[in-house]
Amino acid sequence: MAFKVEITATHIVKPSSPTPDHLKTHNLSLLDQLSPSIYPPIIFFYNAKLDSDLRPQLKTSLSRVLSLFYPYAGRVNGDVYVDCNDAGIPYSEAVADCLLSDVLKECDLSLMSRFVPLTEESVILDHTIPLLVQVTVFKCGGIAIGACSSHKIGDAANFFTLIREWANVSLTNNPTLVPEFNLSSMFPRLGYLNFDTGINIQLNEKLVRKRFVLSASSISSLKAQATPCTRVQAVSALIWKCTMNAVKKSTKPNITSSIAMTLVNMRGRFNPPLPPTSFGNFVGSFLAEKSFDDENGIELNTMVGQLNDGFKYFCDVYMKEVQDPKNGMFAILNYSKKIGEMLQRNEVEVFTFSSWCGFPLYDIDFGWGKPRWISVTNTPFKNGIMMMDTKQGNGIEVWVTLEDDVMAIFEQDHDLFTYCSLGAYDDGN
Repeated sequence: MAFKVEITATHIVKPSSPTPDHLKTHNLSLLDQLSPSIYPPIIFFYNAKLDSDLRPQLKTSLSRVLSLFYPYAGRVNGDVYVDCNDAGIPYSEAVADCLLSDVLKECDLSLMSRFVPLTEESVILDHTIPLLVQVTVFKCGGIAIGACSSHKIGDAANFFTLIREWANVSLTNNPTLVPEFNLSSMFPRLGYLNFDTGINIQLNEKLVRKRFVLSASSISSLKAQATPCTRVQAVSALIWKCTMNAVKKSTKPNITSSIAMTLVNMRGRFNPPLPPTSFGNFVGSFLAEKSFDDENGIELNTMVGQLNDGFKYFCDVYMKEVQDPKNGMFAILNYSKKIGEMLQRNEVEVFTFSSWCGFPLYDIDFGWGKPRWISVTNTPFKNGIMMMDTKQGNGIEVWVTLEDDVMAIFEQDHDLFTYCSLGAYDDGN
């Protein structure tokens, strides 16, 4: 689809009130320190609101929210701290020479980068900026709100909390969420790290990202085959199974096993649980490994079992170690080192699973009503799998990034298309 998006203006939005002197330095935590300096994007698409122009209040409400989430308006100083100097965030305004419906018909992830201020592939000259926003207006009056947040100061839960409060203030003018800044006191950063976390951003790979959609009935069928499991585990097992089959059929004779690395929001795993407004990175991961030569074959029920075992160890063993007042820091470091070593083995193909399921993203209303669709963009993460609830909340959208030759095999997998459709937009899911 041929269309253009033109940036018409870029402003710097600053907090509506200055950050108090005693809050000018926001120390990063050990988990922040271990996080990569990447900028995951998200885009919200909204129908036109014909009776009024709500765009001016977006900047005003964002300014108010930045006073609460003040590190986002500061500047990141390496792996050390955020200088909460109220420097503000770049806020771009743009116009698209097409209709919103034209973009939704395509659902082409390669086009989505036009609606965010930068992509994960971008060469960012200033990694100190924590947040960037772009608001694009379509010919029909529809709106795309794209944002990118530095993973160095916060995880997806953190990012979504900020966006949800921004929308709430824009809609109601009343702030309701108050972030808590205590993770750095629980897990202080270290002066140095002497191991590789294993996170590898591969910009030179020939990567393809495609979107697949599973209906509620398909997910129920999957769960019936591999109980007990959650809907996300069932979908993860299917995608892992099909990607393994694709790798096995591709030209990779040295690969003998596969690892599924699944990211977990640790806030709810604490005892007592930490509030969802806890600011910073509080995400961990667990591993499940499957040999290509396993005599049981690559079966869905086996994959679910591997994922269940990995998750159980994470919750029952690792989370208890993390909460040990004396050894929690060492537990994080040792676990991270172990994961890094496993991910760097030459004979292993690693797939990274991340789920946004359960986050009420389709409830985010800036004044235009609920989103028509929510999207990400292409990504340089080889073998990255991202999941999110469909608009109605009962299905799951899956974005899969693979090398082009592996994707060509993967998307023809019979089991995959028994349960998935290749992602055309559907208002009713």
